[in-house]
Amino acid sequence: MTAPTESETLLEVTDLRTRFRTPAGTVRAVDGVSLTLDRGRTLGIVGESGSGKSVLSRSIMGLLPKRNVTCEGSIVYDGREISSLPPAERRKLWGADMAMVFQDPMTALNPVIRIGRQITEGLRFHLGLDRRTANENALALLRSVGIPEPERRMKQYPHELSGGMRQRIMIAVALACGPKLLFADEPTTALDVTVQAQILNLLARQQRERNMAMVLVTHDLGVVAGRADDIAVMYAGQIVEKAPTATLFANVRMPYTEALLASIPKLDEPRRTRLKAIPGRPPSLIDPPPGCRFAPRCPYAQERCHREAPPLRESEPGHVYRCWYPVGVEPRRDGAADRTDTPTPTGAR
Repeated sequence: MTAPTESETLLEVTDLRTRFRTPAGTVRAVDGVSLTLDRGRTLGIVGESGSGKSVLSRSIMGLLPKRNVTCEGSIVYDGREISSLPPAERRKLWGADMAMVFQDPMTALNPVIRIGRQITEGLRFHLGLDRRTANENALALLRSVGIPEPERRMKQYPHELSGGMRQRIMIAVALACGPKLLFADEPTTALDVTVQAQILNLLARQQRERNMAMVLVTHDLGVVAGRADDIAVMYAGQIVEKAPTATLFANVRMPYTEALLASIPKLDEPRRTRLKAIPGRPPSLIDPPPGCRFAPRCPYAQERCHREAPPLRESEPGHVYRCWYPVGVEPRRDGAADRTDTPTPTGAR
C-alpha cells in the first residue's frame, strides 16, 4: 500500500476578515482576503502603510488581542483548520510551526532579558531541550545568522547591539525551533541599504537550507522583485492584484500596482528627477467608498468605478486583479472591460 503523499499546499486562507471595534466605528482592516502558499515558496505581500499587510500576517498567526477584535474566515495550516483553535492550542504552533520576524526588533526583543535566554526559551519550551543543549543550539543559530563572537552576544542585552545585529537576533529567535512557515514583517525597516541586502540574503539562504515557506511583507515592490515567487498587492484591506512575480512585472493590470512601480526610484534616471508619488490618501477603512477603493486616486477611473466594486478577475492562469478598466485594456464607454478577462472565485490561487 502506498503511503499518502504530503500536500504541497502549506497555508490556505479563505475569505479572511479582521475588524477592530473603535469609538469612531468598525475598522475593516482585512476585508475578504484569500490566498494559498506552497511549501518552500515565498509570497510577497506589498502595499502602502495601512493597507492591512501586517494585520493579515498577525491574523493568520493568531497574534491579535481578543478584546475589540473579530477575525472571521478559514485558515488551514498543513491540512489543519486553525482559525477556531483555543488560544492555548494556537500558541503551540508559534515557534515550532510558524514564526514571525517583527518589524522593529528593539520593541520585539525583551530589553531586560539577555539575548541567550531569549533564544533558548523557545528551544526549551517547544523542543524540551535541557539548558546545556539549548545553549549549544543557540550558539549554532547565532553563527548561522552571521553573528560574530556568539558567546559574548549571548550575555548581552538588545540595547548593546546595532540595528542590523538586533534584526539577525530576531531572525535567530524566529528560526530556533525550525518552523515550516516564516512571516517577515518589514524586516529591513530603518536599516541602511547595505544591511538591508544582508538581511534579505540571510533570510533567502535560511529558507533554502530549511525548505521553509515565507511570507515577505513590505511596502517596496523592489524588495520582493527578485526574492518572491508570487506577489500579492494589498490596498485598503483587500488583495487588488496577485500573480507570479515575473508575470506581475511584465503585465501589470491593476492601476494601483502600476503606481507603486512608478514610485520606485530608478538608477538610470537623470539627476534631480522628481520622484513620482501616488496622489491623494487611502480611504477610511471605517467607511470605504462604495465602488473601487482606489477610484478616488486612480487616473483611469470612470463613473462605474465610483459606483460598483470590481470583483477579482483572471487575465491568465494565476494572475488575478480587481479593476473594471485594467492597465493595457482600452476603456469602453459602456462600462465593459476586456471580454477575455473572466471573473474568478475570490479564493483562486
